[in-house]
Amino acid sequence: MSGPADPRAAVPAPAGTRARVLTWSAVTVTAFALALVAQAVYTSDPHWGIRYMADLWVYVASGQAVRDGVSLYDVVIMSPLYGPMPYLYPPLTAVVLFVPLTFLPFGAAGLVWNTATLIALGAVVWISLGIAGVLRTRTRTVLTVVGLVLVFCLLPTRIHLIFGQINAFLVLLVLLDFRRGAGRWRGIGIGVAAALKVTPMIFIVYLLITGQWRAARTAVLAFLGTVAIGFAVAPRDSLEYWGGLVFESSRAGAVYATPNQSLASAMARVFRSEVFATWWLVVLAVVGVLGLAVARHVHHRGSDFLGFCAAVLTGLLVSPVSWEHHWVYVVPLLVWLAVRAHQRRSAGLAAVTVLLSAVFTLRVFWWVGVQEFPPEPMDLNPWQQLASSMMPVAALLLLLLGPLWARHEFRSRPAGAGAGAVAQAQAPTRAPAPASPAVPAPAATPAPASAPDPAATPPATSTTPVVPEPTRSG
Repeated sequence: MSGPADPRAAVPAPAGTRARVLTWSAVTVTAFALALVAQAVYTSDPHWGIRYMADLWVYVASGQAVRDGVSLYDVVIMSPLYGPMPYLYPPLTAVVLFVPLTFLPFGAAGLVWNTATLIALGAVVWISLGIAGVLRTRTRTVLTVVGLVLVFCLLPTRIHLIFGQINAFLVLLVLLDFRRGAGRWRGIGIGVAAALKVTPMIFIVYLLITGQWRAARTAVLAFLGTVAIGFAVAPRDSLEYWGGLVFESSRAGAVYATPNQSLASAMARVFRSEVFATWWLVVLAVVGVLGLAVARHVHHRGSDFLGFCAAVLTGLLVSPVSWEHHWVYVVPLLVWLAVRAHQRRSAGLAAVTVLLSAVFTLRVFWWVGVQEFPPEPMDLNPWQQLASSMMPVAALLLLLLGPLWARHEFRSRPAGAGAGAVAQAQAPTRAPAPASPAVPAPAATPAPASAPDPAATPPATSTTPVVPEPTRSG
């Protein structure tokens, strides 16, 4: 006679589990389909075909160097378009991310890489929607899939997929520390991201200037721990990288190249120079201080998430090299603004969101006949200069005008509100009946100090010979 049935066998899977499986199945299928579209479109295009997966070639070569016991920084890939392309990142990045790709044929590796990139961007959209107050699972799932398709159209995403870049994973790691309920582990994502590619260190500075000491300490410890693991698995390469190679930004390419959308690149084009003048560094320092002051200001107005966005823009502006694909960091801001415009029924905010989306979708400098990689610094007229630097110009305007908007938008919250406060009501876990936009939302209960609320809410390489152009990678 058979024994009693296992009571767990008759218990259906929790609704939350089913919803998560459905959500991430939809995101994965959408990501794979979009990766196939990208591969088909860009490999068949004469302009992009020769550029397709140019950076991933370097990454796979770095992974193979790790397996062969060869120094990472002796490996250089010769591109028919860009000339010599060295490996630019810490050794652990190659070990963790690129060694697995060496076990696949390169075509398959590219498809897997871009699919994983788009899944990461889907997660970025999902988290950003939650920060913006979209908490209904079904609505959030649909908006995540739709948002992923729209994010796929952005220029930073397109360039990211064309070259096979890594920044989407870094955005996800950092954003995990700004989501709801990051709690006691907040800072780990920032620290790990900074150890994989140093640019996210700007967020450690942000945590320090906003007085988020516990999260800053966690981020520093996570950074040091990750670097230590790198020394354990690749001591020689780690010593070479952290011992000085990390400061050689010139290895990433020509500062005046038009796809470089940093403030330094814009100045290089304006002054027709590829050599940093001393006063350029002063300008970059002033912009850095201004940007971090804006980040601190909006944080104390009540929005840690907008402080994160201001830190993002500051880092992209002051970095010597901010290629177009680096600007994938603006995806959370665009998602938040779109949701905010809908919640507030604000035509003005919707117009700003559309305008920013256009800036980050169109490659305007092509329309005015500006080259991507000129043989020497360019002589451009004022309109061409503006078209060549749309991203840094937009970022500067956001940093200059953002505090004025925050003061108006968050006027009901005292300027000294701490990290746990929010500027207006959080969307409740059980959605209330729709309210008129004219009715003020009730104030939210501040989150515990150990888990600061993240935001103010509701509201194939060709073999055709080509004359090498300046190195571009990273």
